[in-house]
Amino acid sequence: MGKSILVSGLFLGLYLGTSAIIATAETREETAASYVDLGDKFAHHADFTRAIAAYNIALQFAPDFAPAYFNRGVAYEARGESVKAIADYTRALEIVPRLTTAWYNRGNLRLKEGDLDAAVIDFDQALESDPRYVMAYNNRGIARISMGDVEGALADFNAAIQIDSHRPEAYVNRGLLRLQQGQRVEAQHDFARSIALQPSLRAFIDSRISQISQK
Repeated sequence: MGKSILVSGLFLGLYLGTSAIIATAETREETAASYVDLGDKFAHHADFTRAIAAYNIALQFAPDFAPAYFNRGVAYEARGESVKAIADYTRALEIVPRLTTAWYNRGNLRLKEGDLDAAVIDFDQALESDPRYVMAYNNRGIARISMGDVEGALADFNAAIQIDSHRPEAYVNRGLLRLQQGQRVEAQHDFARSIALQPSLRAFIDSRISQISQK
């Protein structure tokens, strides 16, 4: 019963979309926001198909509503549709250029796709908007390692740790970088710190140490 009510709500939204033109801009944005909220509820339960449908309706009411593009991008990303996700993050950023998380998310997708220069640019923009964005430093460091920029990567991991000394990711990555550079003692200190913060990382670290040792 509950599911059918929610689906009916979506069809009602599609019907009401025909009258959106005559509504005031404020009313259209309020309606769009309500459909974004509905989409977020679907997304929370991993029902990304219905979430995307709700965000689509939101954009019928307010075609320049950045939260709808951003959240739809997140849903597309969750479904593995990177091209569509990047397009939505890009549109959201055209509307709200300082939408930090959109820069970060798009950077992550570009990093996964191997578009390293573009990923670094996106992380740069995220950090320009929020200089204390720890994971933007961390992931820019990963991109820089792949680009052969060891000093830049180390600087990024150091910055991430300086901002938040209780996040394990940067310790792991700095440790792996140090291990590759032959700095075994320093690397072990980083690994120990990361495991103290998140014990479940031990297996990942042991695996990566083994891979590096075999090279």
